[in-house]
Amino acid sequence: MQHNRKSSAIGGKYPSYGGEVSYPPFTPHKMHIHEHCEIFCVFRGDGYYITEGARHKFEHGKIFLMRPGESHMADLVGDEPYDRISHHFWPSVIEGVDPERRLLAPFFDRPLGMNNVYDRSVVAPTGIYEMFSKLEARKKDKYESTLNTTLTLLSILAEIRKLFDAKLYISGKAETDNMRLIIEYINSNLTGALSIEQICNKFFISRAQLNRNFKSTTGSPVWDYITTKRLLLAKSYIADGMPSGKAAALCGFGDYSSFYRAYVKKYGTTPTSNL
Repeated sequence: MQHNRKSSAIGGKYPSYGGEVSYPPFTPHKMHIHEHCEIFCVFRGDGYYITEGARHKFEHGKIFLMRPGESHMADLVGDEPYDRISHHFWPSVIEGVDPERRLLAPFFDRPLGMNNVYDRSVVAPTGIYEMFSKLEARKKDKYESTLNTTLTLLSILAEIRKLFDAKLYISGKAETDNMRLIIEYINSNLTGALSIEQICNKFFISRAQLNRNFKSTTGSPVWDYITTKRLLLAKSYIADGMPSGKAAALCGFGDYSSFYRAYVKKYGTTPTSNL
């Protein structure tokens, strides 16, 4: 038997909230990367959460943070129900209140995939769990509903910022130091002439071993990971007004036609339609 409970979301530029309980058999999860920030909390489930190769075991009440462009996935095992909530929001939501984006330090002021996990023992005293239920509260007046959600989000971010400043996060690291170095190298060279052969030569690893180890660490084949990161970066450049051809070249795509096809496949729309 399978049952899903999912709350509605606020559209547009405003935060979205969703809580869901899934029962086995589970749909396989894939590594994914998105454009917004995410606060993820697991309440039941047997498995691991992977962010940029760092693997953390599911535990009741554990909170995970992801920033735009940060890869993540759930690696589920066993037959225990998978119960979690996820809150997505655009960083621009808080800029009117916090133009210096200090509340977003726990998302951006850290290395990819690191220092972004908080244990229940440090989260419980903050009242964050109680605030989650307020995010789901809906009012007949859409403006009032959005206002409630945004104010609650600001309160949650303020509490997370305190935990971050006190360094109460769980650091985490990739399964091997070599994979961590490879992930860092890829993310530092997305706009350059990056290739599988280049990575293999630099890190003295065979192509087969690189693909095998990278997928087991991140949940994604290495070239899919690179392409997804580059597409997201190009999309952000285009949204800022850069011509799509220039964005494609800047993000490492050798020719525009390959970029165009990859973009349409990924986002279901053409690059220029976002202008």
